[in-house]
Amino acid sequence: MTSSILNPAVNDNDRSLGVKVLAADEFSVQSLMKLGLTEYEARIYVVLTKMGPRNASEISFLGKVPRPKTYGAIRGLESKGLLRIVPGKPERYMAVSPNDVLIPLVEKLNKETTECVQVVENLAMAFESSRYVYTEKPYERYDLWSVRGRDKVYKRVQDMIGEAKVNVFFTTTANGLVRIYKAHSEVLEKAAERGAKVRVAAPINQINQSVARELGEVIEVRNSSGPMVKFLTADSAEIIFTEDIPDDTNVATGQDVATWTNDPLLVKAHEKMFDQLWPSQPQQKEVVKKPKLASLSR
Repeated sequence: MTSSILNPAVNDNDRSLGVKVLAADEFSVQSLMKLGLTEYEARIYVVLTKMGPRNASEISFLGKVPRPKTYGAIRGLESKGLLRIVPGKPERYMAVSPNDVLIPLVEKLNKETTECVQVVENLAMAFESSRYVYTEKPYERYDLWSVRGRDKVYKRVQDMIGEAKVNVFFTTTANGLVRIYKAHSEVLEKAAERGAKVRVAAPINQINQSVARELGEVIEVRNSSGPMVKFLTADSAEIIFTEDIPDDTNVATGQDVATWTNDPLLVKAHEKMFDQLWPSQPQQKEVVKKPKLASLSR
């Protein structure tokens, strides 16, 4: 049996296509490496997903992987669940669908990234608090309170909104928007009727879009895209940072933790951040007028 039969030559069409595949997918190779693949594993996986099952010789050539490194990379892909062996002479290899392995991995990384962002933002807030609140000069100190329990946090939020005359800026989660509607819709409506500018930024999805439309009848609601520090400011005079435990739609129970302060540096810094982000957030579509929120929230 000749070597050409054991290791079929790569035809001209495959040569041309292989060059085009890798030339167009260097970004894919780099992205796969960020997911934990080696460069050779990434190159082989791109070739197999684009060109179908191949033997080792074809993989080496089309993926620009040195032949001595090819089998090691193939075994690495197999151990990661990204490649299957097709028995035969010669042995061939086929890619496992990205939907089966890579999508769950990306979703896990996205969740971990979001959690890391939350931790960093909370640490940044704590850093600013320690920097500006605990100053050496007593006359420059400002109040800093810790509030625990969803009922107590909501009582403080209710008081802030109820006393606001100029503005109320609110950032929250998708479920947080539902809780706002249930717990604070009446006092938010009254603040707007007093002439206060009331703005809320939160992710809008299928679960809370009807609530967003209802709130949008009396206050300004916009769809935020990324993770944000959850806070509320009132009249540029006070701010409360909240951590929802758990982040559900229940207003009756929860182990929420919040930090309230009237430190003007923290208040103004977060109001400035809110003002900068607000224009870039998608607006809610206008809807048909409906009954006032006070009656709907009962």
